[in-house]
Amino acid sequence: MTRLHWTGFWRAQRRNFRTTDQRTNNFMKTFFIYLVLLFSVSNAMCQSPPRKALMGLVLRDVENGLQLDSVRKRSSFSNSHIIPGDILLSVNGQVVKKLEEYNAVVSGVRADEKINFTWLHEGKERKGTITAVAKPFEKSDLADIHYDWVKFKNGYLRAITYVPKNKTHVPSILLIPGYGCGSIENYSQSYNGKLIMEWVKSGFGVVTVEKSGVGDSYGCAPCAEVDLVTDIATFDAGYQFMEELPYVDKNNLFIWGHSMGGTIAPEVAKMHSPKGVMVFACVYRPWNEFLLEMHRVQKPLLDGLTYTQTEKFVRDIQPVYNAFFNEKKNLEQLHNNPNYQLLIEREFGYKKGSNNLWGRHWKFWQQLDSINLAETWHSLKCPVLVLHGGADYEQCSKVEPLMIYETVNEAHPGNATMVIIDDLDHFMMRSSDWKEASKHFKDQQYLKGNFNYRISDETAKWLGSRIF
Repeated sequence: MTRLHWTGFWRAQRRNFRTTDQRTNNFMKTFFIYLVLLFSVSNAMCQSPPRKALMGLVLRDVENGLQLDSVRKRSSFSNSHIIPGDILLSVNGQVVKKLEEYNAVVSGVRADEKINFTWLHEGKERKGTITAVAKPFEKSDLADIHYDWVKFKNGYLRAITYVPKNKTHVPSILLIPGYGCGSIENYSQSYNGKLIMEWVKSGFGVVTVEKSGVGDSYGCAPCAEVDLVTDIATFDAGYQFMEELPYVDKNNLFIWGHSMGGTIAPEVAKMHSPKGVMVFACVYRPWNEFLLEMHRVQKPLLDGLTYTQTEKFVRDIQPVYNAFFNEKKNLEQLHNNPNYQLLIEREFGYKKGSNNLWGRHWKFWQQLDSINLAETWHSLKCPVLVLHGGADYEQCSKVEPLMIYETVNEAHPGNATMVIIDDLDHFMMRSSDWKEASKHFKDQQYLKGNFNYRISDETAKWLGSRIF
């Protein structure tokens, strides 16, 4: 908080304060303005957005709406009268017949707000009102977990930092995830959470920041509607936030980028002076060029196409990519071309009036393709660790990590280290090859219990070698 040095203030005013009543009045007005400003700043600093609510309903789609399976304890709905088997009809006046409709209505509800809802119980419609309950804060035996806010544009981003228990002055890592719009509050159930806790065990703090409009974020545009430039700005703000934390070692700050985060990581690094950058499963070449190689791997693997069918698809989609990435045509313009319509609807998931492409705004992908990552990597002066998984069928090419490695070392010999882990897949699980990784892609038990600790070991070892 800004502190006003009142002794200097009074001395300055006394020098100006002499004999006239006019000067006295001016002084009192000035003093009053200072007080108003002081209290305004104090109130602004003390207030923060309310936490998002934990709704607690476990619902499933049935023929006549959303049927309740269970209610989570200590949640917003835990004290309501709706019971398993009942049908939820509306929330805050909005009819909810599908899960996506329900999620859209409740996603913005925050703690202490009133929620009105109607439901069907034994064929009779009922009404109720509850008070929203805040999501619980994560706890850990290994880490002190800090919840903070990062000011971003006209709003705030939620930040969660993990610090080894009772430790201060710790080397710390800014974690930049893939392109999706999932919340950092889900990390405890994913590979990110496992990686974070392994780093904490090794003595490192980890800083995570929500993307625009995700989780507790307040006053920010929805993630699916913002572009890559906004994502880069988000993690730039996250790095600046990390630099100011009182419990980090400011001389030992690092950046980790996974998947699309490995594209953002060097873009953020070149604006700062991190001790090092680590990336895994990211690209180097222009996106439209990489996509063709990815299709050649994934179409036979995931869609069952023969290799000749795959090659035909690649050649059919290539002019569409050229029009989109190089000629910068938008989705509607592409769809208006009769030669492209079927591909745009099937491969791009196009719907009239929508800007969504693969879960993000279409501008996100055009900007990604335009970034010259060779120049970015060449400009970095810090050490770089680049990792590649042999079972990663999503980032399926050894060309990408190799080119990062060669580019960094061309500019600064010896700065880049490359590690290839043969049985590592895109989601940091242990898989023997592409086929096994794709088989287990939607297997939640596999994803929960098959973390490949080689990635945490290799990164921790490299981080430790950089701290002095």
